[in-house]
Amino acid sequence: MTATIRPAVNNNGTSRVDLVDQRRAIIDACDALVGALRAATPNGRDYPGETERLHADRETHYVRIKIVQDLREAVFAEALSIQQGSN
Repeated sequence: MTATIRPAVNNNGTSRVDLVDQRRAIIDACDALVGALRAATPNGRDYPGETERLHADRETHYVRIKIVQDLREAVFAEALSIQQGSN
């Protein structure tokens, strides 16, 4: 995943609460996206007689889900770091 974003919480900047809330919104959006992606997982009935293509498309789809899950975990770590004041 990408490098962690670590804002410097200070009196002139965005509050710690707002920074954490922004990340919570991203986490919620990632959770919703993963749910939508799971619902759209390629199904064998849409690939009659094309087992290899089904497996290839599923692998591509699972990579997409993993990307979103990794993003969620990175943003969660940022939120935790900000909330704990370790930035």
